[in-house]
Amino acid sequence: MNETLSVIGNPIKHSKSPLIHNYWLKKYNIKAFYTKIEAKKTELSSYIKMVKDKELKGLNVTLPFKKDFFNLVDEVDEAAESSLAINTIFEKNGKIIGTNTDGMGFVSSLQRDVDFEFKYGLRIFCFGAGGATYGIVSELLKYEPLSIEISNRTLSKATILANHFSRLKDNNTIFKVLPWGESPKEHIDMVINTSTCGMNLNDKFPTNLDKLTKKALVYDIIYNPKVTSLMKVARKDNLLAINGIYMLVRQAAESFKRWFEIDLTDEDINDVIKLLGHDA
Repeated sequence: MNETLSVIGNPIKHSKSPLIHNYWLKKYNIKAFYTKIEAKKTELSSYIKMVKDKELKGLNVTLPFKKDFFNLVDEVDEAAESSLAINTIFEKNGKIIGTNTDGMGFVSSLQRDVDFEFKYGLRIFCFGAGGATYGIVSELLKYEPLSIEISNRTLSKATILANHFSRLKDNNTIFKVLPWGESPKEHIDMVINTSTCGMNLNDKFPTNLDKLTKKALVYDIIYNPKVTSLMKVARKDNLLAINGIYMLVRQAAESFKRWFEIDLTDEDINDVIKLLGHDA
């Protein structure tokens, strides 16, 4: 009998997860199928029960439920606790565990897919302070950035994020909160966009990047459109700029690893990126 996995959210029609995971399941001859579930908040506990009863092999979680599973799983790992969100649920040693693979996928893409020297002690500038930011920042802190500057439309949300991570023990990274549209200065090594600005083709990113050195990387986690408004600003200054397709696929690979204990190869990643209509 085939095992079932699902992504759960509302709305869910837009999700690329079934396309990604079903490709890998077929490639590795795993008798499982990955589906989408559009759920109501009141139904979430029933899906955890299905994982416990082995009716579901595991779950991915997307908006708006990434916080709702904290009280439903048996154990929340460090990645989920630090990022305040669960996007992957799996069973291990009889326990249902919630984790967050967003930051893992982001860092993995930096290490394996981008011509950029990802190292300890970077100076980072981030547009946005929403849920994705928490996942990415929590993972980046393992590499001890010197500083992380946050520019957000709502300044109070950026302050809450900065305070959350500043309070973590063993954190020596300096956090700075800036008004929306602030332009990163020449000391910045990497600019990240985790905001929704650029999802609409008509969006104009309210910043300039002309102070950055040519060694800097501009990373927009939006992957549709392929060339975002921030990427257009970066390319005017001949900066290396990429979209979020590698992060999307790499974070999916981290989920796959937790369900099946398979380390997917770079070929597996690139095959799916081509399947999604992006150049590898």
